[in-house]
Amino acid sequence: MASGKSIFFSLFTLLGLVNAHQAFPGRILNRASEVEQSYDYVVVGGGLSGLVVANRLSENPVLIIEAGGFTENEDWITIPLLSSANVPALGNGPKGTKYDWNMTGIPQPELGNRSIQTPAGKVIGGGTVLNGMVFNRGSKADYDRWVALGNPGWDFENLLPYFKKAENFTPPDPKVEEEGWDIEYDPAYHGEHGHVQSSFAPFVWPSTRNYINSMKELHVPITEDAMGGNAAGAYWFTQSVNPKNETRSTAQGFYDSSRPNLHLLIGNRVTRIIIDSGKVKGVEFSAKENAARSTVQVLKEVVLSAGTLHTPQLLQLSGIGDKIHLSSLGIETVVDLVVNIAPNIGNFSNQTWISEQLALYESKKEGPYTTLGGNFFAFLPVGTFSNQTALLSAAVAQSKSQYLSSNTPATVRAGYETQFALLEKDITSSSTAYLEFIFDDTAILPALHQPFSRGTVSIKSTSPFDSPVIDPRYLSNPLDLALFVAGFEYARAIRKTNAMQTINVIETYPGASVTTNQQIEEFVRAGVDTEHHHAGTASMLPQELGGVVDPELRVYGVEGLRIVDASIIPMLPAAHLQATLYGIAEKAADLIKNSYSRYDALL
Repeated sequence: MASGKSIFFSLFTLLGLVNAHQAFPGRILNRASEVEQSYDYVVVGGGLSGLVVANRLSENPVLIIEAGGFTENEDWITIPLLSSANVPALGNGPKGTKYDWNMTGIPQPELGNRSIQTPAGKVIGGGTVLNGMVFNRGSKADYDRWVALGNPGWDFENLLPYFKKAENFTPPDPKVEEEGWDIEYDPAYHGEHGHVQSSFAPFVWPSTRNYINSMKELHVPITEDAMGGNAAGAYWFTQSVNPKNETRSTAQGFYDSSRPNLHLLIGNRVTRIIIDSGKVKGVEFSAKENAARSTVQVLKEVVLSAGTLHTPQLLQLSGIGDKIHLSSLGIETVVDLVVNIAPNIGNFSNQTWISEQLALYESKKEGPYTTLGGNFFAFLPVGTFSNQTALLSAAVAQSKSQYLSSNTPATVRAGYETQFALLEKDITSSSTAYLEFIFDDTAILPALHQPFSRGTVSIKSTSPFDSPVIDPRYLSNPLDLALFVAGFEYARAIRKTNAMQTINVIETYPGASVTTNQQIEEFVRAGVDTEHHHAGTASMLPQELGGVVDPELRVYGVEGLRIVDASIIPMLPAAHLQATLYGIAEKAADLIKNSYSRYDALL
């Protein structure tokens, strides 16, 4: 960071490619007439989770149905520094691309009735094609909470082998070490043979040293390798980038060399899961809203991997959801369940420099375009950035579910109260991070990863081509606002450290005039956005706690239907989600295969 460079505070909440057609190891279908009459497995959605599960199951006949298609490997898809340009609220690139569902939540009362865009991948590879490529995991405590919520086998120790199975890790470039950057890692926490590449950027922004030193001044521990479950602190992060050519690594690469049993139907949208007498019989799909609808039979299971926002929509359209709501739309209820939602690139102005650095990337795959705009960030417990006693007192003073929507069903309310108790307890924990502080070359970005607020996703009509109603209910619990205010003030504390003042960092936004608690709250409400880590719309919880799937990801009350995507996450880990989702999908594939191995053994 050059001397005198400005820095602003931005606030967020929670969320080498070859020709993909040629790389796909199975058969690509373009129309319904090419689909076989039946398959052992039908996977709904060709995003991260869907591709992983389909690949692992394709010893048997598998059909993936995906509404989108393949990318054309545009620069803003493949080049790391441009990676966030196609996501609303991040970057300065094209918005509303053909690879996005382009959905927007309803107006949020706590945000001045602003509507927040909620990107979701409409493309083979899903969110891995659109995301910021951060590849990190949460703390051990984050995943161990899943077991505490009634999900045996989903703690960090049991997930770690699956995290590693998905990953193909590359240690830091020797040139980076020669430049004096001490990046530590432990190979015991990384995989070497997976399909998704994880690597450290070969270019380190000079201001990274100042950020590291600022953390040391503030007594924040520097974690050796956060991938091992100790992720509460500051650390170097890996990115899902192929170090051989410094381009995005996506779930599109999650293929084995030849999978003749694997079929992929593109450009078609699943409209309904066909259920008869409590058992899944098939899937209905269509290319367009007014086009004829086709069906395919399923012999073993449907794996629903449509994503956090579309999975609950399909469940409801198929008769799985709140009976009162479904009845109001004339949909016959199959199972009365409820679904819910838990809700940085440099500002370059020197065009000559930009052109020079882009030319360096194109010729040698070196320089700042190999990065995401930063190399280092912090995930911090409450006690690091705030008065934990004050926040704990405010949490204890609440009736645990008083800020939920008034029409929240009793089972969901009970599940939330169990989650609230864990969130309340962890306010005093030193191993559970609540806020992320992203450091890029021009900004400090605080992001909330342990929200107390909860929202909903629901259908508004019987048409699967209508977008669902997305109501994240941001800041509906005032504890989230208090966390953001504390995060804002801590970002200022980082700026004031000697390490940051040696490069004369100044605040340009919102500026020194914003000083009172009320002014900071107004700034938060006006500027808060989403980090796109939506989850929990079909949670893995006991049914009496409002759960939709059991610990083997089977939908309650329906035989032959599982969910494998971020919607099953019962509580968010303090991490960007893709590395966690790869592990979930790998574990899910084993759960599915093992269940049929046990069944066959009984025959």
